[in-house]
Amino acid sequence: MTFLLTVLVAIASSISPNAERHEQVDLIELNHFYDCLGRHVYDQVIFYAWSSAKHEYHVRAWCLVEDREIQNRRPERSYSDDRYHVRWHDRDQNFSRHITSEHYRESWTQVDPERANKKLLDERDRVSLIKRIAPTPVPEVEPQDSTCIRCEEY
Repeated sequence: MTFLLTVLVAIASSISPNAERHEQVDLIELNHFYDCLGRHVYDQVIFYAWSSAKHEYHVRAWCLVEDREIQNRRPERSYSDDRYHVRWHDRDQNFSRHITSEHYRESWTQVDPERANKKLLDERDRVSLIKRIAPTPVPEVEPQDSTCIRCEEY
């Protein structure tokens, strides 16, 4: 297990910070959330993993759709590989993401599916998307001054 973790860390740290991270999820959902009066509040993309043990989808991650951005995070279907693609620059992790899935759904709800999914699987237990691994800082060691003389008060 330690060896596998070491290999994964080495691979992840060798990736250029500007490289696009490719990941696959089991389902991509474009959700349009409305308040109790039927007013549109926001659009979000939710990424799911299938739990074969529980026979249900669990949220891995989500992000808001930001239409003012060039890469607005709306899923697009690619007919060349018959998959759905979501691309954006993740400002929090400072790299570009490319998420794909064979399965897609679009929903219009008054209940946030991501929040409701927390009842099935706590947010702390989610398998998240790839995170950027920051280099381990090297601790600074103060040099030993051999000429320093300790003075004592009399």
